[in-house]
Amino acid sequence: MEIITDCISPHVNQAQEGHMQLVWRQPAKAEDRARVVAWSCPCQSTVYELRRLGGQSYIRRTEYDDDGGRKIYETYRWSYNKAAETWAALLAGQMV
Repeated sequence: MEIITDCISPHVNQAQEGHMQLVWRQPAKAEDRARVVAWSCPCQSTVYELRRLGGQSYIRRTEYDDDGGRKIYETYRWSYNKAAETWAALLAGQMV
């Protein structure tokens, strides 16, 4: 495994055996006021963000393609504690 020293944000680990599948859906609307509280390293073609908005939290997944396009997906809204647990599981490869 190659260790990348230039990255300062965490990388999402490869999906582990027995991982759980998150439900990803199209964003209902643009929510520019959501606060990003954690994010995965942008050196990958898929970047994840843990976001907070109005007392709830969710995870956003942005997939970038080689042509500069992007596709955005989001999870359902949860309490911040539930979202933080899900975020940790995502980074560990326990959820995808």
